[in-house]
Amino acid sequence: MKFIKLFFIISIPLIANEISVNNISDAFKYGTIKGQIRYGMQNRDSNYHILQDSPTDTSSNKIQAYSALGGYIGYETAPLYNVSMGTTIYTSNPIGSNSNHEMGLGGLYEINGKQESYSVIGEAFIKLKNEKHLLKIGRQELADYRFVSLSNVRMTPFTYKGAIYENTSINKLKLNFAYLTSQKARNETEFKDMVRSAKVSTGCGEVNIFGECINNGEKRLIRGNYNPKNYNSKGSYIGDNKDMPLIGAIYSKDNFNIEAWDYYIDDFVNTIYFYGDYKFDINNKWELLLAGQYAYQDNIGDSVAGTVNTGFYGLKLQANLDNKISIFTAYNKVDYNEKSFDGGSIFTGWGSPQLFNSFQVQDGNLAGTKSIGAGIQFDLGSLDILDSMVVRFRYAFYDMPDDLYMKDAGQDRAESTLDLRYSFSKKSGFGIFTQLDGLSVQFRMAYNDFKTDYNFEKYKLLHGYNAFSVTDDFLDARLTIDYQF
Repeated sequence: MKFIKLFFIISIPLIANEISVNNISDAFKYGTIKGQIRYGMQNRDSNYHILQDSPTDTSSNKIQAYSALGGYIGYETAPLYNVSMGTTIYTSNPIGSNSNHEMGLGGLYEINGKQESYSVIGEAFIKLKNEKHLLKIGRQELADYRFVSLSNVRMTPFTYKGAIYENTSINKLKLNFAYLTSQKARNETEFKDMVRSAKVSTGCGEVNIFGECINNGEKRLIRGNYNPKNYNSKGSYIGDNKDMPLIGAIYSKDNFNIEAWDYYIDDFVNTIYFYGDYKFDINNKWELLLAGQYAYQDNIGDSVAGTVNTGFYGLKLQANLDNKISIFTAYNKVDYNEKSFDGGSIFTGWGSPQLFNSFQVQDGNLAGTKSIGAGIQFDLGSLDILDSMVVRFRYAFYDMPDDLYMKDAGQDRAESTLDLRYSFSKKSGFGIFTQLDGLSVQFRMAYNDFKTDYNFEKYKLLHGYNAFSVTDDFLDARLTIDYQF
């Protein structure tokens, strides 16, 4: 941590000055505006059961839904001696029917179970940049820091408070340094420290003064030694705010790419992540990509979340035909460790889960999950079938730890997804999540098929709590209409 703080201090004089405008007046006059108008809708209708074999009907028809209109507007001055300033305001507002009980998974402000409008200054920064150096301080978006990312799949993205420094002085190597103090989640108006952002909880609802769970039928998430004074009687973290220094290195050469990242949160968890891929031509049309990933998380310092000792790895094979058709298959495996937080589940609360098989319902990071996925994407414009349309099909099976003796058991499930993306500004050459200028429409639908042939009563009798809640099959449908300028 001290090294990264010192690096920020000594790196500033290394950044050369280059005059882009001559005075402050011109810096504001020739600044740039960015904006997005977004309509978003999501509907997930599923039945949750406390116990599958309970003599009392405990099922509830739980709809998670939202319909909202929002987006962002941002302004950045032209650089004066390589220095610029910028700010961005984000907003989301209910449109149509948004009942309070229909939680929207991140579309609207959901405090106290409601669905309300929100507006927030998500970016407010000063930036120093030239060809090889970038220093940026303040509230900001971070698009390409792997575990830290925009995760812009609802109405507004994640943004962060802190400082970043990026260096590209060495040919083909990019170095990323950051010191993040807090994060604003997608549907939040406040920035929270990096432990609260990870959604750390005891998991058992209520604890006594010794940190022991009061028997209420819920599973304890924290394992090992920890200080119960860091949590309130409801199991929520109330300890000191924690920052996240991080460092990353990306080396790219020809068809080869490798990345290494380290994310450090004092007294909580250290995360190490590696990624690499290699591309080569099979013939004059087909290109093959081989990719691998590995992550490891362990507790450090005072261990505010108890013992954390887990990780995952993944392998991916992808074939591309002239950027017209893309086919892939991938495998991921997450560690199962009952001595680790939540049985070895991976903390991913700072952005998008990085697992290859994290599709629409993003819980492939749960303890012990083994998943195999496959998919195919067609650029119908490039194929001269239908201009401006991209379509993608994906399927994955998630094999969960579910033997009777396992206290971190989960339901096996299969997920089938369909994505359609239409652009009013480009005929071809864009993907499902490419940021596009102008108007675009995206429709996503996923069907999740859960295995329910377990004896859930036996799990409760053996472990003293509901080993896992039971979810019936459901459809998850989403519609996003963007106008980007």
